[in-house]
Amino acid sequence: MAASLEVKNLTKSYQRKGQPPFVAVRDLSFEVMPGEIFGLLGPNGAGKSTTINCLTGFYPPTAGEILIEGFDIHQSPKKAKQHLGVCSQEDTLDTDFDVLDQMLRYGTFYRLDRFQIVKRARELLETLGLMEKSNELIENLSGGMRRKLQVARALIANPKVLVLDEPTTGLDPDARRILWQLLTDNRKLGMATLLSTHYMEEAERLCDRIAILFQGAILDLDTPQKLIEKHIGIEIIEEEIRPGVFWKRNPNLEDVFLKLTGKSLSAGEES
Repeated sequence: MAASLEVKNLTKSYQRKGQPPFVAVRDLSFEVMPGEIFGLLGPNGAGKSTTINCLTGFYPPTAGEILIEGFDIHQSPKKAKQHLGVCSQEDTLDTDFDVLDQMLRYGTFYRLDRFQIVKRARELLETLGLMEKSNELIENLSGGMRRKLQVARALIANPKVLVLDEPTTGLDPDARRILWQLLTDNRKLGMATLLSTHYMEEAERLCDRIAILFQGAILDLDTPQKLIEKHIGIEIIEEEIRPGVFWKRNPNLEDVFLKLTGKSLSAGEES
């Protein structure tokens, strides 16, 4: 089975005036298979956003190759992007439109007929709890609703490859779990998903494999369980949460991340 997304020896550097080039991403290689949710984890400044901007076609790579369903995102952008759905970290919604109109207009970029677009838009808005807001102007939506709409918009054409950059930031727990179920359903349909997140529970629950990124390079790549077993082990961890009070827990991905990078995933700070 061929990979839906292939990243081959990706390097991205920036030339700063009077200074040597800054290498934000160095020689990254990984692939995401159909029906796989692939996690990209790293503290702030690790190169996640640069990687995502390269593989979605916003930044040209300094070296390397990125293939979406076999099409190079930079050499054949129109063909590659017909198979790609993107929810970026930034809010890219057009506030001049209402919710449903935003979905319909975006669907036309994929050359879908209006019946297909309307049907799919209504399904997604219903699933994400936005149907009652379908005629609401986007500028009147809350931050959480806008985030859900960005995810819905990314899914309008049932893309072969879905790229999500911190999609659940700002969502309440119920909305987050609805999105988790949606991603799980899409996995069963063969959609390849690249997920960047700061929520460790989210990564451990959803991802089939995870790449831990630090200073522009992949430190390790494996399933969540194998990463834990390899770097931490399977023994119960006992922590003193306050004087004389101990808490026993299973090792998790946060332990792996701290050990490999010395940083906290959630805050990107020194541990």
